[in-house]
Amino acid sequence: MPAFAIRAALAASVCAVAIAASPPARFHARLLKSEPIADGTVAASPLAIRLWFSERVELGVSSVKVTGPAGAAVKTGPLSYDGTGDNAPVKAPLPAPLVSGKYRVNWVVASSDGHPVKGEFAFTVKTGH
Repeated sequence: MPAFAIRAALAASVCAVAIAASPPARFHARLLKSEPIADGTVAASPLAIRLWFSERVELGVSSVKVTGPAGAAVKTGPLSYDGTGDNAPVKAPLPAPLVSGKYRVNWVVASSDGHPVKGEFAFTVKTGH
C-alpha cells in the first residue's frame, strides 16, 4: 500500500475516533415550566414569576419583562435563582401586587454556551374584587 494511502487511512481513523469521542452537542436552554402557569389563571397576585429551564442560565445577561392588562410595564426585582440545586427556578420578584387582568411575560436567557434564547407566555390574575 502506498505511503499516502496509509497516511490518509490513518487520518480518517483519527477523525472518526475524535468525532465518536466528542460530547454530544448541547441544546439551548428551553423553558420547562413556569409559575404562574402559562395560559393559566391565578386567584391572587403572585409574589414572583418563576421559570424552570432545561439547564442553568446566565442571570447577568438574562431578563424577564412583565406587561400588564393595559400594556404597561410591571416592575420586577432583580433575577435570582430560587434555591441552590441544578433545577432551581429563575425568580423575578414582583414588588407590588398585580391587579386583575391578563399579563404577558417575555423572557430572554443565555444558555451556558452563551446563545440567547427567548420566549413569552401569558397568565391571568382574577382576584375576588
